[in-house]
Amino acid sequence: MKRKKPRKKKAGLNLVGLQVRKWRGNQGWSQEMMASKLQLQGWSISRHSLAKLELGLRRVSDCELFFVAKVLRIDLRDLFPRQMPLKQIGPAFQSGKRNALYPTRGEK
Repeated sequence: MKRKKPRKKKAGLNLVGLQVRKWRGNQGWSQEMMASKLQLQGWSISRHSLAKLELGLRRVSDCELFFVAKVLRIDLRDLFPRQMPLKQIGPAFQSGKRNALYPTRGEK
């Protein structure tokens, strides 16, 4: 039996996805339930879009962060990883790779 090589983790499009997933799980909510709660607050988001946010496959605007923090009843700072030094974020951010703030012209 062949062992599969572990996949190399790609840099995400946001820093908050894993924290959103953790806090949602702490509430005991499904993605569908959280998306519904966000919709009741005025953000038209689907379960699919929330899943992509949690996986780091989409960017998250500052306004969206406020919605998420309010619905989860947490401080905005709780959405960000605490143990990630800026020196680790900086080079990937500046290189234009996936976790850059804005897409490059060739990126879709």
